[in-house]
Amino acid sequence: MASSIVDIKNMGDALRNTGYKNIESAVAEIIDNSEEANAKNVFVILGEHVDPSSGRKVVHEIGFLDDGDGMSTNILGACLGIGSSTRFARRGLGRFGVGLPQASLYACPEVIVYSWQGGIQNCQKVFLDIDKVKSGEQKEIADPTNENIPDKYQQYIHYQTPTKSFDFSKSGTLVIWKNCDRISPKTRGPLTERLEFALGQKFRHFIHDGEFSIKIIAHENQDAAVDVAPNDPLFLMEDNYVLCNEETPAKIYKGIRDNNLEPTFELYGEEIVPIKYIDKSGNVSTATVTIRFSKVKAKFYDETAFPTGNPGSYPFGKYASKMEGISVVRAKREIDFRQFDFYSTTNEPQHRWWGCEIMFDPILDEAFGVANNKQYVELKRIEADDIDYEEEVQPVWCQLYDVIYNTIKEMYRLNEETRRNTRSYDDADTPATNIINSVEENEDTDLDDDDDVNEEETIDPSSDEAISAGKEELTNQGYENPTDEQASRFISNKVNFDYADKGERAPAFDYKFVLSTTIITINTSHKFYTLLLEKIYPNTEARTTFELLLASLVQSIRKTDTTQKQENDKLVTIWYNRLNNYISELANPRNTN
Repeated sequence: MASSIVDIKNMGDALRNTGYKNIESAVAEIIDNSEEANAKNVFVILGEHVDPSSGRKVVHEIGFLDDGDGMSTNILGACLGIGSSTRFARRGLGRFGVGLPQASLYACPEVIVYSWQGGIQNCQKVFLDIDKVKSGEQKEIADPTNENIPDKYQQYIHYQTPTKSFDFSKSGTLVIWKNCDRISPKTRGPLTERLEFALGQKFRHFIHDGEFSIKIIAHENQDAAVDVAPNDPLFLMEDNYVLCNEETPAKIYKGIRDNNLEPTFELYGEEIVPIKYIDKSGNVSTATVTIRFSKVKAKFYDETAFPTGNPGSYPFGKYASKMEGISVVRAKREIDFRQFDFYSTTNEPQHRWWGCEIMFDPILDEAFGVANNKQYVELKRIEADDIDYEEEVQPVWCQLYDVIYNTIKEMYRLNEETRRNTRSYDDADTPATNIINSVEENEDTDLDDDDDVNEEETIDPSSDEAISAGKEELTNQGYENPTDEQASRFISNKVNFDYADKGERAPAFDYKFVLSTTIITINTSHKFYTLLLEKIYPNTEARTTFELLLASLVQSIRKTDTTQKQENDKLVTIWYNRLNNYISELANPRNTN
């Protein structure tokens, strides 16, 4: 007796283990289908409920609504079958025939699809419920039935925002993921942020070119809707999610459009590389790959932009670290983003200051080893001993390596040169530093005869110990390749000031004693800095006066630390807390009425 190739009843769990990396990748797969159907608008609608086990509100349902062509009865009836896609042409995002069911089952056990052509009144429905498959209740995808979309989604068919009207009534598709149990993060806010970041990156070219838009809507809180903006890892797009202002380069502006804002990188070059591959007939053919490179604009990286501190510690530098890598784009859609062994990041965070994008058409899918869920490519180092140089067709990695490696190396060198030429410790001493040195080296303080004064051992700033400590501190502050002379000068300063982004919750100021110098760190993300110091610092005298005020306090602490360190630490802690409370009240006054 013949037996079935696949026992679908016992395949329920296996069907759910579809190999998607994360929820963002699964969501992107559904949006791929919308793009293939010529949609101009896609809504990702997040539905919440209270999780009975935790008592928290979590996302338990996601709806995907588009205004694409919709599906005919035959196509709709087959859309949830594994491998039943009608899109085997290589022109676009679809082809493999597994996207809709695989992506859906990754996130939830039950998926429902509604689709309509020629008007919403022609809406039809199909569904797949793995729990019913496992119990034997559902053995096949039933034929589409005429059925209206659920009431909760009716309001989106004609949707109005202050700037745009949406009409999904003529044709379109609604995919609903029910009882989602594999969403991470589970709560709406963090999930929205993750989706906004990832979808903006994956579909940036479509959004930038105006081919379609993506809106993320919280069904229970529609005021929190988000229009996904391009999230370009090359930082070239003028409508990018993150832009900067030359006048305030330490800040980033997210989701804001303004004539004073601009992309932070510039196009470094573009290479068209011919790639040899074996076509479906077994013959050697050639197709082209476009590689685009970008590097940071000097005005957002050099000393004029960041006169104090490491540019990587400021908001844009931190954001750029999330976008460090090489982007692989297939048919305008990013499918992978990694190093791909073209460079090493070991102790080299400067790699965040350039970008690289590899663009190819689906004809090269096999050559790049594109996965059937379009999440990754097989692009990795081939060691010299493993290369058969007599083969006419070499792995794609080998065919791309020289261009990418050499260009990255040159961009890295140029960026280092930009910082080296403009970011020098020779220019870093502030007027306050010079004043403090003059006073403390040439004038006895009032405490010099006090028994409680900390008598410090004199440190020779030219000693190996001093130079090593100075270089370490200068490197931590973002000075690249400090010299022995600069390190010695740093240690010889009585006080050095460091401006760095330590996070909003860190203290406004911090200090430490390194050999004979005091290092005072001003936290540029603290409200004290953003509400006051940043506004007065364009005035050199105001900045110098404040630095002297702060240094006088810290140096007094240092002078008395030997005999009353515990009291000093307690005083500083109380001071930090008082200052933070006062500034918080200034920023957000309590209602005293």
